[in-house]
Amino acid sequence: MSSSADTPTEDQPVPDEMIPHKNLPPLLYKQMPDSIPWRKMIGPSILLAGLSLGSGEFVLWPYITFKSGFVFFWACLLGVITQYFVNMEIERYTLVTGETAITGFCRLSKHWAWIMLLMNIIPWAWPGWATGAGSMLSWTLFGPEPTATVRLDEDAFAALKTTALPSEVTVDDSKQTISWTGTMTSEDAAGWHTQLGSLPESTEISDGIRTLRSNLEQGTGLTYTARYNEIFGIAGLILVGLVLTAGPVVYNTVEKIQFVLVGIVFFCAIVLGIFLIKPYAVEAMLAGLVNFGEMPNAASGLGTMTLLGALAFAGAGGSMNLSQSNFIMDKGYGMGKYIGRITSPLTGQEEPISQTGFHFPHDEENMARWQGWWRGANIEHFLSFFVTCFGCILLLTLIAYSMFYNEDGELIAGADQYGSGLNFIWGQASIIKSEFGSFPQYLFMIMGATILLTTELGVLDATARISADIVKVNYLRTNDRFSVSRLYFMFLWGEIFLGSVILLYSQFDATFKQPLVLLTISAAMNGGVMFLYSIVLLYLNSKILPRSISITPLRFVILIWACAFFGYFTLQAFQIEIWPYFSEGG
Repeated sequence: MSSSADTPTEDQPVPDEMIPHKNLPPLLYKQMPDSIPWRKMIGPSILLAGLSLGSGEFVLWPYITFKSGFVFFWACLLGVITQYFVNMEIERYTLVTGETAITGFCRLSKHWAWIMLLMNIIPWAWPGWATGAGSMLSWTLFGPEPTATVRLDEDAFAALKTTALPSEVTVDDSKQTISWTGTMTSEDAAGWHTQLGSLPESTEISDGIRTLRSNLEQGTGLTYTARYNEIFGIAGLILVGLVLTAGPVVYNTVEKIQFVLVGIVFFCAIVLGIFLIKPYAVEAMLAGLVNFGEMPNAASGLGTMTLLGALAFAGAGGSMNLSQSNFIMDKGYGMGKYIGRITSPLTGQEEPISQTGFHFPHDEENMARWQGWWRGANIEHFLSFFVTCFGCILLLTLIAYSMFYNEDGELIAGADQYGSGLNFIWGQASIIKSEFGSFPQYLFMIMGATILLTTELGVLDATARISADIVKVNYLRTNDRFSVSRLYFMFLWGEIFLGSVILLYSQFDATFKQPLVLLTISAAMNGGVMFLYSIVLLYLNSKILPRSISITPLRFVILIWACAFFGYFTLQAFQIEIWPYFSEGG
């Protein structure tokens, strides 16, 4: 240990031999604050768990279970475990410097600033959670709107387009399909037949109309849309923005809300699980956990993008994992105590926020405090993040399997009609109602809306936090006009505006009405983001931090595994689904 004569003074720059400052001002020396018990550290990881609920837990992993059972469930467990260790390395850097991990990346190269800014904004711009929450609320209030679709041959399709189509009809030129949304009465069908007149292709078109009506009556081959989905989605975005703007200290506002929402979700999931989960589902799940390497077959229809997205969202996913730095910084853990907090420009008192971080002398007392913080952070993150995330995935996938599969591991009759988009969620709700009544169905729908609203709140907050930190530290460090708090709210409302524009555009492109499509796009992008920053994080914590506080050999191996894990599926998605799209000209 250093002698007293060698002990650095308060606010003395940390020398490059200790931690190189490279592209940003050097860290300054301060004493490591006293550690606190892990129970008092609970909070930041609950926020991160809240971020993960509406993506992998409620949507992607139950959807994969619906399509292929528990064949791929081993990868879910590996995904959550991998994210736990990645997140702890993100926490390590922030606890010992007070800076975010992204600021650490930017010390290595100034180019990481714009790269991480784009990687933080673009994948999360797709408002899948907003449309998903809107769908849950719409289905709860108004029920689903069924849509039947039939394909016509080229001549019949062209002839039909020359006639006046009923308002309930939409056409898809690329697939030569016609769709009817809502109920079709005998009068509706007769009126449509009459409109065809003496078209040469009227016989085939009439057959198509009869097929549409038959499918609507029998409930076969339908998709289920939500009324006023865009309106509810935009209203949800604005509501979250107002809530985040109104709280004096943004972190405190988010933490209180997320504690309540995550609590509601866990309560609903446990209650539903007690009534809905069947013993054979548990057996199938346990078998899936040990079938390492098994992949869903082609008949399941699960593309590599969906699988990559599910792995990224077996936890928070993408740049959201990096927001753990911002959460513990705002909470004041470790050296983050010296940084400052984001406050509302309307109701809060502006707090000074340091743009670069601090480090502690490596004497016996400070090292003991660091070890206390590190032990507490590991326990808190395991219980608040790992247990919460994997526990919710277990409950929700077991519920999905119990609703859609029989004891022989086969889909129940009629389940295949829920095979696209978020239809499988409405399928679960329908089966729950038929077996247990309306109250469990409403509980399931309320849980779904709460889950997606929880994620929407977390995504908007975390995206704005990360973006504001990147811009302030790297581009506006000496500009007093644009504080971190002001930048936070500029990015927050910018994201809300962009999400609203995408939802409004869905009036012209129906793809953007589908929450599962938007979530899959976001998830797959974030899988690639995780592959990239896992590599940089590995270098930062093994080569830049001093040996006494750097990554341990075991965790070093685990982070190499994280790079390989996310890298493999990212490259597979690029090779199988992205590259052919561009090489074939779309």
